[in-house]
Amino acid sequence: MRVLLATDGSDDAKAATAWVKRLPLPPDREVMALTVIATPLVPLEPSVLGELDAALVAEARRLADDTAAELLTTRATGRAVKGDPRDEIVAAGRDWGADLIVMGARGLSGVKEFFLGSVSQGVARQAPCPVLVCKGTPREVRSVTVALDGSADARRALQWIARLPLSPSTLVRLVGVAERQLYPVTAPALVSASLQSRIAAAEAERRRALEAELARAAETLRGRVAALELSVRSGAAADVLVADAAGSGTDLVVLGARGLRGVRRALLGSVSEAVLRHAGCSVLIVPPESSPDGR
Repeated sequence: MRVLLATDGSDDAKAATAWVKRLPLPPDREVMALTVIATPLVPLEPSVLGELDAALVAEARRLADDTAAELLTTRATGRAVKGDPRDEIVAAGRDWGADLIVMGARGLSGVKEFFLGSVSQGVARQAPCPVLVCKGTPREVRSVTVALDGSADARRALQWIARLPLSPSTLVRLVGVAERQLYPVTAPALVSASLQSRIAAAEAERRRALEAELARAAETLRGRVAALELSVRSGAAADVLVADAAGSGTDLVVLGARGLRGVRRALLGSVSEAVLRHAGCSVLIVPPESSPDGR
């Protein structure tokens, strides 16, 4: 497995490095620590720009090499490149054939959220492989929550996490969310009652379908992990998943990203993006398989 670790020397990037050392990754993993040197926003005179550029390159190379050395594995290397972090991280992941990109999340509210939106989400939208955004205190992954909705993308996310060498003591939680359907409040009383009955039946059918989906998913993990929890909830999917992660104390939430092809990848998807932004724990986004043209 090839793991690309994006680092900029921030506390969040250092935490992501600590997470990498604790993740259940294959023993033969290769890690590339990548530092991206952003182009200065303020125009500078050529002589000043050249001196600054040399200093930034030297510092970026030192940071990348130091991060690789900290991982305590001979299969770790450092690399420094110039450009927009979003573009360069995605390009490096694609060109190097990364199986996983790991990043920190710098700030989740106010002005600081701009960094998450501009870099972490930008990478998650475009990356050719799963992206792990690390949050919280680095620790062993003892509890993993996988969101399932019956889609092929969610099943792919489950299959991806199931291939990792999870500790036998890991608790895997399979969570499905049956979203409530709204009906027109302006409808006449008799029609409204009829609509409510039909909607309730549809929601009940949706819960049964999710329960069956979770039961099938559990069979792929049974015997490999210490415990399995299956839960079908009702409500808005993103809100339910964020609240569930907070209430359960899970270490990692795993989601598939639906239909991110071509222009549609400008949006990560309302559920995946909301969970990535608001969950207090680390979040792993697994993209759909790439089409032949790589989109």
